[in-house]
This record gives sequence, C-alpha cells and structure tokens, in this order.
Amino acid sequence: MLALGSGDDAEPKVDAKPAPGPGRPVVAGLPPQPRWIYTHPAAEPAPLTAALWNERLLVLTDETHASAVDLNTGRRVWESPDAAKGQAALPAGKELCFVAGPSEFLWLSAKDGRVAHRVAYADGFEEAPHLSVRTLVGSSGPNLWFTGSHEVTVKAPKPKKGKKRGKDKQVVKSYLFGYDIEQRKELWRTPVPTGRGPIAPEYRLIAIRPDAVVVRQDRLTLTPAEVKAAKGKAHFRSFDRTTGKLQWTKAFGTVTPDAAAMGDTDGVLFAAVGDDLRAFETPGGKPKWTLNGTPGSVFGTSAEAGALLHTTNHNQEVGVVDRETGKLRWRRSTEAVADGSAPAVTLSGSGGTLLAAGPGQVTAFAAADGRRLWKFQDIGAQDPKGAKVTASYQVLASGKTAVVRRDRMVYAFPVD
Repeated sequence: MLALGSGDDAEPKVDAKPAPGPGRPVVAGLPPQPRWIYTHPAAEPAPLTAALWNERLLVLTDETHASAVDLNTGRRVWESPDAAKGQAALPAGKELCFVAGPSEFLWLSAKDGRVAHRVAYADGFEEAPHLSVRTLVGSSGPNLWFTGSHEVTVKAPKPKKGKKRGKDKQVVKSYLFGYDIEQRKELWRTPVPTGRGPIAPEYRLIAIRPDAVVVRQDRLTLTPAEVKAAKGKAHFRSFDRTTGKLQWTKAFGTVTPDAAAMGDTDGVLFAAVGDDLRAFETPGGKPKWTLNGTPGSVFGTSAEAGALLHTTNHNQEVGVVDRETGKLRWRRSTEAVADGSAPAVTLSGSGGTLLAAGPGQVTAFAAADGRRLWKFQDIGAQDPKGAKVTASYQVLASGKTAVVRRDRMVYAFPVD
C-alpha cells in the first residue's frame, strides 16, 4: 500500500454505506402468488367435477359427497353426502345450489349444504316412470337441458282369427327435456331417437341462441344405423328454446362426428376441418371463412368473446381471430409437449387474460396481443409412495380470479 500510494499520510476515506451488490435475477413467466391453495383431503376420493357457484363457492363432487370451498378464503364451508357423484353445480337463485345426482335432482343450501328440495327421476316426471337421466346437456340462467329415457310396454296387435296372440314388447323412449331449476318444473320434453344401448342419446351442447339450443350427439352413442346413414359426417340438431320443437337437423361441409365444434349467438358454426378452422352459416350451411392451420394442427373447441374467437389446436397453439371475418390477430405456442389433444381455453372474467390448460401446464396470455404472461405446473404428489397424477388442469374464471384445479389441488390466481 505504501509503495503504490501517493505519499499522502491521510487515512483513506471509507463510505458509510456498502456498495450495492448485484440485483436478484427476475425470472420472467413465473405465475403470480396464489390468493389461496386448497387441498382435497387424502382420505376422500378425488373430485369428479368442479364448478363455480355465483362467484361465491367452488363446488366439488366426488364418489362420497359434494363439498363447497369459499372463493374468498379457500376454506371448505360445507359438505353434503346426499350429492355424491353429482353432475355440475348450478345456481338456482341466490341461495340454492342445484346438483344432478345419479337418481335425483337436488337443491342444496349454499350456506350449509343441507338438502332443501329433491326430485327423484323414478317418480318426479309425469308419464315417464322410472326415468333414467343420461347426461346434462347445458344450461342458461335457470334453464337446464338434459336427455333421459324410460321403458314403455307396447302391446302386441290383436291376432287374426285362429292365430295366437304375440308377445308384448318393451320399448325404450328417449327425450330431450327443458327444465327450470328455479321453479323446479319441467318446461317441455321432445322425443329424440334412442341411442346405442338402448339408452338416451348423449348430446353435447354446441350453441345457446336467443331462440334455440344447438346440439350434436356423441359419436359413441350413435346406433350402427345412424353411423351408416351419416356417411362420416356430423349431424347437428337445433331445438326451439321455448317449445322444444326440433327446428332442423343438418350436416355442414365435411365436419366429422369427432371434430371440435361450437356455435355463436348469431347463427354461425365454427368447426375443425382437417388442419383448418371453418365458419359456416346455419342452418343454410354456406361457408363464411377458413382459418388455415399449421400442418397437423387439428383445431380444438374455440371460445367466443364478443367480436373475437379464441382458438386452440393440437400443436399446442392458441390464438385470437375476428369472429366475423376469420382474420387472425395473433397465434402463439404454449410450448407444452404435444399429446394429441388441444389445450382448453378459458377467458378471464375481465377478458384481459387467456388461459390455456392441458395435461402438463397452464399458460396465461395477454388476450389483446398474445404476450405470454406466465406458466404454471404443480409438483404432484410429494410423498415418495404417492400415486402419479395423470389428470389434466382445469381452469374456472371468476372475476379477477382464475381457479386452477388438478386432481386434489386447487389454486386461486389473480388475473387481469
């Protein structure tokens, strides 16, 4: 120090504050801190369904009961053994939660889960004794649509003179029902062709329109005769929302029974055809536009949001197109490993965030420009002897919260 110094005998000055160290690196794309995390108890079966109720509760159903989690705190507030194996959970007014069980409709108190009302399928519907409800098709407000069937006896015709009377036959009759879950009454029922089984057909909801409900029958419930008659094309059915009357049955282009499809409120059907996404006017069938995909893309089910359509495909790409013209605004990859399926897309309550969920991750995008915001994966079972989790991620949007569920784990993330 003396040899290299300037010869000045003064003590060197030392700063009172140490020099700032290097800043901590910021990792782009980390998910926000969850508002809460809920773990479904290991002693109970894993949830079968999850649904949001009036932006107040997350209702889970499993093999033994239904349970409700407070959306503000993430704490379980009640459980109901009566609603075991239930389908969905819908608001029936401000204080009741509707659940469709294996043998009856149930109305549960949103406060404590107690059963307020019940309607048994076996004797709750006039002139349809021992009704079997196949599946819930969809709902809008208090209106619920479902398919069901029951057996009727068809008496043998009166024999000709000298001939022996034939045997009576048991025939399955199937219907599509319209039902008001607030007033707890049937609105209408429409006869529909019985599916493979023979049991009621399983319909998938395609579109809810001001005057109509559009459905498509699940391919696995089509009878061999129906499969042959379809000639490889999907047939869509439209029913009047007020009366249940069948309005039309139609195939569109070369849309197949397995192709992803959905319709908007303005009478347009959006469906996957080969690698592309096509829009058709209904019921006329005139093509409106075609959005070209990438090789092997295979589009999944789109999601409508005002003037926009949010798309998804098997190449793990999501995007946004103009619903009227089909013009692509943006398309980006989630960078997830392709698994032969398209991620499910969900728009946040405010419309600012598009979330894509698949078996391996959830990816969040800015809906306006496709900017990738964050990705999320949970660890799965931490116990060395824990079972491998194979369930896909599910996203439910509530206001500025995205509820992400995978098997027993539920996370509430803040979103724009």
